[in-house]
Amino acid sequence: MRKSKKIKLNTYNCNVIVILTDELTAIVNDIYRKSNFKEKFLGEAEGVVVTIDIDNYYMVLDVEYLTHNTICHELYHAVVRVTEDRDISDEEAQAWLMGHLAQEVHKFIKKTGYKIIR
Repeated sequence: MRKSKKIKLNTYNCNVIVILTDELTAIVNDIYRKSNFKEKFLGEAEGVVVTIDIDNYYMVLDVEYLTHNTICHELYHAVVRVTEDRDISDEEAQAWLMGHLAQEVHKFIKKTGYKIIR
């Protein structure tokens, strides 16, 4: 199972693609394969942010571990990657981006019918 939403970040000229899945490892390896990335993802994780280029950032969340902690953890990684790739270290810009992404991710999760556990 895979449900996804592309969040366009016009200010940063990129997208964050949020993917909810029960097959995290397979999805991450599919992203790698489609991007001609030579490595394989072997680790077990509750979520992961994959950066292949500075245009698209993939935030993959395992629905079995869909907690506020996991969501915030992966959002943090996404914010850091987007802003660092653009040489932005301003905390206010990062905080606004975090809030925007959190709002969009929570709306998406609600729309899919999944529940955030714990």
